[in-house]
Amino acid sequence: MAYRALYRRLRPQTFDEVIGQQHIIKTLKNQIETGRISHAYLFCGTRGTGKTSTAKIFARAINCTSNGDKPCNECESCKAILQERNVNVVEIDAASNNSVDNVRDITEEVKYPPSEGRYRVYIIDEVHMLSNAAFNALLKTLEEPPEYVVFILATTDPQKLLSTVLSRCQRFDFHRITVKEMTEVLGAHMKEENVDIDDEALAYIAETSDGAMRDALSLLDMCMSFYYGERITADKVREITGAVDRNVFFALTDAIARADSAAALDIVEDMSVKGRDIHQFISDCVLHIRNLLVARTVDKSCAALNYSDSYIEKLRLQAQTLSFDYLSELITLFSQLQTNVKQSFNPRILLEVTCIKACTPYTVNTPAALEKRLITVEQKIEKGITVTASAPVQTKLVKEDKVKEKAVPDDINTMIKNWRDFAKTVDDPPLKILFMHEIQPAYLEDNILTLVCEYQNHFDIINKRKDEVKKYLFGFAEKEFDVRAMLRTQYDKRHRELYGHEDDTLEPKSIEDSFGRINFDVDIQ
Repeated sequence: MAYRALYRRLRPQTFDEVIGQQHIIKTLKNQIETGRISHAYLFCGTRGTGKTSTAKIFARAINCTSNGDKPCNECESCKAILQERNVNVVEIDAASNNSVDNVRDITEEVKYPPSEGRYRVYIIDEVHMLSNAAFNALLKTLEEPPEYVVFILATTDPQKLLSTVLSRCQRFDFHRITVKEMTEVLGAHMKEENVDIDDEALAYIAETSDGAMRDALSLLDMCMSFYYGERITADKVREITGAVDRNVFFALTDAIARADSAAALDIVEDMSVKGRDIHQFISDCVLHIRNLLVARTVDKSCAALNYSDSYIEKLRLQAQTLSFDYLSELITLFSQLQTNVKQSFNPRILLEVTCIKACTPYTVNTPAALEKRLITVEQKIEKGITVTASAPVQTKLVKEDKVKEKAVPDDINTMIKNWRDFAKTVDDPPLKILFMHEIQPAYLEDNILTLVCEYQNHFDIINKRKDEVKKYLFGFAEKEFDVRAMLRTQYDKRHRELYGHEDDTLEPKSIEDSFGRINFDVDIQ
C-alpha cells in the first residue's frame, strides 16, 4: 500500500479526536442530539486547525444510522463517506472551482434528494475564493435550500465574504491549537509510531507550526524521513527548518546589551557560515525581542507567551537586565530591518549594520539610547575604567549649558522689524522660503513671538520644527524666544478680542498675492 502522509493518516475521525476546538464540538454534538441541524455553516480559522476535518466528521454524523455516538464510522453510510463512495457528500475546492458555472451545477443538483442517507452535504473549502458572481448565484439556494441539503463553508479569510453570505450561515471560529495541546497529541502519535523523539523537539515543532496541526505533522514527517532510525532532537529539527538554536538569540541580545559589536558580528558570521536563512534568522530575532518585551511587562503567565516553562523562565531572567524602552527601541530597529531585507541583494550586510547600530546607542538620540549610554558609562566606572568625553560632546555640552537670556516685548518688536534680515541668515532652504514669503511675525501682549501662517500646512511645519526655529532666532538675536504658530484667521480673531480691530500692520492677502505665494503640499522633514 502506498505511503500516506502523517497529516492524512492521523486526520481526526470522530469529534473527540478534534484538538483544541471544544467550543465548536460541543455545539455540533448538541445540534445532532436534538435534531436542530442548520442548513448552512461557516467554519473560519487559520490553516491546519481542523475546519475541513470537522466538516467531514459532521457530514458523517448527520447521515450516520447508528443509535450510539455519531459518527460511528462502522455503519454503511459512514464507511461510504470515509471511502468517498457516497455521492451525497460533495467536497468542492473553491480555489479551482470558483466560477458561476460551478455554482449552477450545485443549484441544479440540490433539486434531487439524497439517494442514501438523510442529508446531501456540500463542503466548500476556501469559499472566499468564489467570484462575486458565483456568490450571487449561490445566495438564494444558500438561504432556502431543500430540507435535506446542508452547506458547510470553510475559509481562512472570512472578511472577504459578502455580508449577505455571512448572515445566512451559523459561524464557528476555530482557534489556533496551543503549544501544550499540540505537544501532548504529537507525543502520543510518536509513541504509536515507535519514533524516538525529545520533548524539546516536540515543543519546538509545536511552536514553529504557529497553532496549525497540519504544519506540525508535515514537519514531523520530514524529520522522521530524514533521521530514520535515529533519535530526533531539537537541533535536528532546526537543521530541517534552517533555523538556529534559541541560545543564539539570547547570546545576541546579551552582546547588544553589552554594546559588544564584535561578539554580535561573530554570531552573524557563524550563522552565515552554517548556511542558515538570514530572513528566518531576522524573523526569529524579532520574535525573541518581542518575547523579552512581554516577559519584561507581564509578571505572571499569559497566553501571549505560549511556550515551555523553561524557555519562559530564561526569557524573564534576560528581560530583567533590559529596560522596557530599550527593548522597544530594539524591536523597532529589527522590525525595520525585517522590512528592508525583503528587497536587498545582500541581507547579511543590513543585518550587520543593524547589530552595530544596536550596539552603539550614541548613533541615535532617544530616551532609550540615552539610558543605554548612561548604563554603559556606569559599567565602565564600576570596572575602574576612566571615562572621558570626546571634543564634540564637550563643545555641545558647553553650548547647551550656556545661560540664555529670555526675549522681552522690546526684543520681539525689534525682531519683527528686522524679520527680513533674520530670514536671510537661515541656511535651511524650505524654512528660509517660508520666513521670506509666507510667515509674518506679530506680537500679542504675552512675551511670545507669534508666527502668523496663511495656510494649514505652513502652520503644521512650524509646529513640527519649532525647536529649529528657536535655534535660528537665538543665533540671530542671541536671545531665547518663545514661539507659537497661529493661522491667520485665528490671529485676526484674537487681535480683535484684544484691541477691537484687526492688525493693520500685517500684509493684506489679495487674490494675486495668494496665487503668488508658494504653498508647500509636502511634509518638510
